[in-house]
Amino acid sequence: MNEVKEEMPTINRRHSGTVHSLKISIKRRRTGEFIARNSMLTDLFQVSHIKCVRNAFAAGFIIMLFRHIINDLLHYGRLNWTFELLSLTVGKLHIVVLIWILMILSASFGVYYGSYMWTYHRKCDEINSRNVVIELKKRTYLDLIVIGSYDMIWLTIYICYLTSLMVIPCWQIIYHQLPLVSSAIIIAEQLRLLMKVHSFVRENARKMSEQTISASDQQLSHLHQYLYFLFVPTLLYRDTYPRTSTIEWNIVWKMFGQFLLLLILVYQLIAYYWMPVFAQCFTVNEITVKFVITAIFDLMLPGTLIIILTFYGFFHCWMNGFAELLQFADRMFYEDWWNFTSAATFWRSWNIIVHDWLYVYVYKDLTALFSGNRNLSTTCVVILSAIFHEYFMIVSLGFLSPILIAWFGLFGMAFRFAFPQTKGSQWNILLLAFIPICAGIIPFLYALEVSARSSPSERDFFWKMTSTSSKQSKSDL
Repeated sequence: MNEVKEEMPTINRRHSGTVHSLKISIKRRRTGEFIARNSMLTDLFQVSHIKCVRNAFAAGFIIMLFRHIINDLLHYGRLNWTFELLSLTVGKLHIVVLIWILMILSASFGVYYGSYMWTYHRKCDEINSRNVVIELKKRTYLDLIVIGSYDMIWLTIYICYLTSLMVIPCWQIIYHQLPLVSSAIIIAEQLRLLMKVHSFVRENARKMSEQTISASDQQLSHLHQYLYFLFVPTLLYRDTYPRTSTIEWNIVWKMFGQFLLLLILVYQLIAYYWMPVFAQCFTVNEITVKFVITAIFDLMLPGTLIIILTFYGFFHCWMNGFAELLQFADRMFYEDWWNFTSAATFWRSWNIIVHDWLYVYVYKDLTALFSGNRNLSTTCVVILSAIFHEYFMIVSLGFLSPILIAWFGLFGMAFRFAFPQTKGSQWNILLLAFIPICAGIIPFLYALEVSARSSPSERDFFWKMTSTSSKQSKSDL
């Protein structure tokens, strides 16, 4: 691990004039490295040509909003903006806040003081063990047994805590029958805290295990360092991070203001473009091939816009807003995933925060376990990521439908090994075409599953009709 110096550099807000210089800085990035740098879009928006693309998107969405306003005024004489979808998916926020507070308290003070007790009594056991075998200058087999059994006890406690952090929020979601978005908020925070807690424990356990008998003065990280880490936009724990000298409040308000605006735009896209297609899944009596293809293509364009807005709103606006508020100088939350020519490049570039955590604490451990077999380690990481994505959907929606496991686990791995290190614009076009395909197929399959569960015996699907017509033709013959 790269140690970060106490005197951290302040962030350099570059005003780069070319895209080429930005790509050079990205190539030098190393996993787990923290340096003062801007997000890529922050630098790209300094280029007037790139900034024009963002302005074009903004103009398009302004026209879309005006279309809805004028349409309502012409047909209803007033604004007919209903928030029925919002009331159905967001609710019982007091329970959400209570569960979140309990998770934060357990992950902060519970984990920290549990780690403190482990390190404190571990040092006492080391001292007592050295007194028993004081004639030896190095650890003996007796020392290792005493310390090893003590560590196993605390490892069991740690596993029990992680299990409870997984089970109890899910149980509360089911018990209180929380709606979709409320459940998703809890599960997202649960997974975030799980990864942060594991990083803190792993880094401090490594620090304690590397100490020697002659230099056993390693200290557990301070509480304020851990509390800062719980809210800073990274999943890799370090005692210190690069910091900015001041908080620029205009950036904070700008980022969070854009985030709220993007939430409204995403809601408009879902309510006015996705929901009419989803409603047809509940009203049609026959799910034909024609209906499936038409519905998927109707979902593609708004789905692609939702993906772009969600990426920009969360990974750029939300992360940069919190980074500026907490004076966190390393803003590299993503890379230029839109230039990817292979599935592996996309996974590494889309979400650097989670990718770094998976690389440091899963991929590297599995590579050592599998004797350097990188392909097997990569496969396990992709499957693990697909499982947790599916877990997020299962708890949020309230039912099991392994769509993400099949789509990302199977098709994702197929693309991973079919196009490992492809180059050229033709591969970029091919892989970019799969983004709207995913944006159309995945939500349609989930909507079809929900509609099938609501009326399982009142509908004919095209595969049933094909089977029935085949049997009927055989009987006629």
